Amino acid sequence: MNYYVAGGAVRDMLLGRAFRDVDYLVVDSEQHFLQRNPAARKIQSVPAPIYLLHGQEYTVLDPAGQGPEAMLHQDLLRRDFTINALLLSESGILRAHRHSFADLREKRLRPASATALADDPVRIFRAARFAAMLPDFSVHEDVLVQMRAAAQLGSCAAIAAEQVGKECLKALACARPGNFLRLLQDTGCLGPWFAELEGADSIPAGPERYHSLSVFGHSARLMDSVARTALDDAAGERERCLAVWMALCHDLGKCATPGEMLPRHIGHEKRGISMARDLGLRLRLPRLYIRAGEEACALHMKGGIYPGLRPGTRVDLLMRLHGANPAFIRPFCRLAAADSGNAELPDIILRDYARILAVRLPRQWRDLGAESGRQLRELRCAALV
Repeated sequence: MNYYVAGGAVRDMLLGRAFRDVDYLVVDSEQHFLQRNPAARKIQSVPAPIYLLHGQEYTVLDPAGQGPEAMLHQDLLRRDFTINALLLSESGILRAHRHSFADLREKRLRPASATALADDPVRIFRAARFAAMLPDFSVHEDVLVQMRAAAQLGSCAAIAAEQVGKECLKALACARPGNFLRLLQDTGCLGPWFAELEGADSIPAGPERYHSLSVFGHSARLMDSVARTALDDAAGERERCLAVWMALCHDLGKCATPGEMLPRHIGHEKRGISMARDLGLRLRLPRLYIRAGEEACALHMKGGIYPGLRPGTRVDLLMRLHGANPAFIRPFCRLAAADSGNAELPDIILRDYARILAVRLPRQWRDLGAESGRQLRELRCAALV
């Protein structure tokens, strides 16, 4: 059998980027492939059979009838984008789409064919994710044309929720995650999956003395900001992704502010909780992210003014986050710092968090039900004075 490393792994090799996942293309019959790999599990039949083996995908192409050269050429044309239309053989021979090398050199995202996105609409969200992953790449006009055409046809609605959610989660881990939303917004592809944000580019984020951007622009900017600081701090991927998701969700309630109230957004924290929950559920995201979005909406305003809060309010805020999930504390600190412009907030909040967790309830106040809780809260408040 002839094996090729295919797609993104080859792209990242050529760009000098680290990569984790490797997909393969195998030139042989399915029967022979399965004889050699009986543990392989079929996960797709058309347009070409794909098997999962030891956590890696193998596309099997039978050259019978058209010959291997013609078959490999057609495979490159069936790919999503030219920068992914790459095949590296076991002997080191590289096959590519006719635009691949130029587009890699010129840093350009271009579809591999005139019907690339129509052939598989999930590529709409993959294009947005690549815009977030490769922020120094320009988006070719053909991508924009195909995305806008898909939006007009309503193709986005036909995509499986899990596929959209998977692309969204991957985008959260990228260098400039705000680009994910920006490209979807620019091409009319926010709906129905990100319906809460449709029209958010025309809603002021607040009075101009506080916010000069729209709700959409502010949220996308915050996504980029928390991603950048998390990368600079070498934060773990889960912390980084949760912080970006919190930034995406935190002002969703402003999208439902009554027009007569603008540019103020009184009560947007409460309005946003159900909107963040609906968005997360629609995308079939893990419960961890759904809850993180809810807490970001509910608490971000207090987070921005944290140093001025009374000790009791600070304790209640931190223990609410802790009770929801201790993993939310650091991402929330990043959101609060970016939203308020106060870079010292994470140190202040984490210092207080350590102090209240160190408090221990004296033996005489234990096992007294609600009274034990009241006494513990009082001791935690005292620890912050």
